[in-house]
Amino acid sequence: MTEQPFKLLHLPAVALRNVLQFLNPFDLFELSQCSQKATYIIPLSGSRKFKLVVNASPLSISVNDHVFHIGYNRSPPPSWFLKRTWKFMDSTVRVVYLSRQQLISYWDDRFVGLKTVFFHLSKIFNCAIESAKFYSIPAVIYMSIIDFISSRQSEIKELFVGGENLTDTNVTEIFERLRVTDHLSMCHRFSMPPPSISLNSKSMFIWNSGWITTEHLNSMKNGIVIHLDHSTLTDDKMTLFLNDWKSGQFPNLQYLYIQSTFLSKTFTPLGLPPLQDTVNPQFHMKTILGVEKFIY
Repeated sequence: MTEQPFKLLHLPAVALRNVLQFLNPFDLFELSQCSQKATYIIPLSGSRKFKLVVNASPLSISVNDHVFHIGYNRSPPPSWFLKRTWKFMDSTVRVVYLSRQQLISYWDDRFVGLKTVFFHLSKIFNCAIESAKFYSIPAVIYMSIIDFISSRQSEIKELFVGGENLTDTNVTEIFERLRVTDHLSMCHRFSMPPPSISLNSKSMFIWNSGWITTEHLNSMKNGIVIHLDHSTLTDDKMTLFLNDWKSGQFPNLQYLYIQSTFLSKTFTPLGLPPLQDTVNPQFHMKTILGVEKFIY
């Protein structure tokens, strides 16, 4: 008796939904390669609830616990791995399966590959982008990804701001389009103080923070972790902020780190003696928002 192919697309909607819910992101991605009609049914799997993350190190897109790595074409794939040729948007590329949860696609330009894979997966899964942790990528690629994200959602849980050659205008536009709810990391160096920027994430790491004023600090009322490097805050401005914290205006703040060469060597928070033992220095670890912090 000749085996007949299973006609998945002929199933009633309820049965089709039940079948698709058993498929992982790789299975669904491969199904979408079959036809345009197959692509249209992917949301029936519940893919709208997937968590999509853009990573810069390593360059990859994660969908739940399945990772789509981005590789160079000049790096030959290992001979013993399963190989395929798949299509991302309008580009057909080599793909190698490293494991059941990791694959790598090969591109002449890895940044173009990152953008193309990101656009493709976002469209077929139709899920929210939870995190965009990319930096040191060309501004034109960076902003095209930001444009895509902001066209689909107004908030993102985690964002790293720091593409190559980003302009002050680019960065201002990012904050106008997206609200970062949980974790903001930022290394852009403004050429001049920017206009009003919303800084109300739960965790904020700003490396080139010379533009941060007391007004910006006062907008961080939602902050649990505030980390500012290369600040220009002075003794008087720090005292104003600390008095506000003491009075209860920052009820969630658990960790504050501010590095500023504009603070005098005699400055002490609220006139208290230094808490760090300079003779026998010790530190403690505290987990805040899932990340261990050094407490001196």
